[in-house]
Amino acid sequence: MKAANASTRALLVSPNRIIIRELENFLHNTRVRHVHFGDGSTAPPALAYVTNFARLSVTLSGCHTMEIASGGGAKIIKPIRGHAVFVPDHAWNKPDWSGPVEVLTFLFGAKQIGVSLVRHQGGTQLPSSALKASVHGGYDVPTHSILAALMVLAADHSKGPLVRLLTESLLHACLRLLKSPQKRWPRKAIRTYESICLYVQENFHSPITRESVADHFGLAPNHVSRLFRKEGLMRFNDYLNLVRINRAKFMLQNYSVTLKEIASDCCYNDAAYFCRAFKKICNVTPTEYRAQCATAVQPRTSPANIWQRRRTAVP
Repeated sequence: MKAANASTRALLVSPNRIIIRELENFLHNTRVRHVHFGDGSTAPPALAYVTNFARLSVTLSGCHTMEIASGGGAKIIKPIRGHAVFVPDHAWNKPDWSGPVEVLTFLFGAKQIGVSLVRHQGGTQLPSSALKASVHGGYDVPTHSILAALMVLAADHSKGPLVRLLTESLLHACLRLLKSPQKRWPRKAIRTYESICLYVQENFHSPITRESVADHFGLAPNHVSRLFRKEGLMRFNDYLNLVRINRAKFMLQNYSVTLKEIASDCCYNDAAYFCRAFKKICNVTPTEYRAQCATAVQPRTSPANIWQRRRTAVP
């Protein structure tokens, strides 16, 4: 009976409280000993994880093996507890979920911070579920400043105590925001809209639709459409195309790959349709955009220069 009551109480604990407890435990008992940096120096392989915003993950237990881009090549890293992985916007990583691992990941979107806790027993290539929490309404000044400083160091793959201390500081800042009173949160419609936007930015390279997104959030498709018309002043498909075209612009700027490959990476099955969608948003064709970038900007030779270009991208 006592065991049953304990299980019932555990089910009543919100994901937010569980994530706060795990993060507090990590910061109280563990120092960040090493920070791995990914970059966008190579094109992402199949099934790699790509987003338009920066991500930070910390391994709580096990070994979170993954492939990342680094300095013009790809390498395998094996982060354990005390290690962190920072992946800037438009860069990629490819986690291997075949082994048991517990990992906490922070997604730094334009208007909110998303947090996910994955507890995976291994044996499959993808975890079955994750606990999620979020901080809505953007960043406070300290969190934004710490993240900006870490982005600069990530561009140069810096090492040493400053990187580790900044990473710990960012985790402490996120913990403080997670524990902020609920009264600081915006109304439910805005929170839902921002959560959907974050989900789209995480999954734009997959064949998502308004219907699949509605099903993921337990909403009616028409309600998703109303949210985007009212809160985003655009249609859902327009926002999805904007996110995908933003990724395409980055690839046109930085990679010498074909339009067909770029279209595929951005989840357009038809290269001709991709070109029409690109021109509708950017008023130029992908080929013209690439030529303009080549004329206006000198070739980039270092990760720092690539990062500077990323900061000018439309969020």
